[in-house]
Amino acid sequence: TLALLSWAVSSSTDAYSIKGTILLPKSSKPNNVRLTLNGGKYVGIPQSNGKFIISGLSPGTYYMEIQSTDYDFTPVRVDISARDKGKVRAMTADPMKRKERIQYPLSLRPLGKTQYFEVHKAFNPLSLLANPMALMMGVMMLVMLLTRFIDPEELKKMQQEANRGAGGGRVNHAAARPANVRTSSQSN
Repeated sequence: TLALLSWAVSSSTDAYSIKGTILLPKSSKPNNVRLTLNGGKYVGIPQSNGKFIISGLSPGTYYMEIQSTDYDFTPVRVDISARDKGKVRAMTADPMKRKERIQYPLSLRPLGKTQYFEVHKAFNPLSLLANPMALMMGVMMLVMLLTRFIDPEELKKMQQEANRGAGGGRVNHAAARPANVRTSSQSN
């Protein structure tokens, strides 16, 4: 029984805690904030003043996530030293940003409000000009407007040249048929 008692005392001295404060804007309270260590192995809920304690931890490295429905927080890496009798060191753990050291006890501020929906862009009439169909319609209208300024005699001359170049739009079937080919009406 003495060995069991000494084990209980030694295990309780190896238990450490992480302390800190969630610093939210004055208009909001930390009602919907939850702190998780190592994916939910340890969970802490802050008090109404934002202070929290996660206890019963052994020395090691912990990954702390601050979960909130209203705000985004940077994850934190917390190291509890076994050699320095539970000395706690913390730093930001966001892989996309530079790692920064955080003072202990932790003071955690949100990055900003969580945005669940993308803000709809306002209508811009100039965006219609980027549409290929609108560009084609614009060119065709411009051509129609420019034809009004062409001299009517020049227009007739251009139409006659176009008709001559296409053979007048008519095909001479007799000229198109080879001479040595007989049709059924010629053979009778």
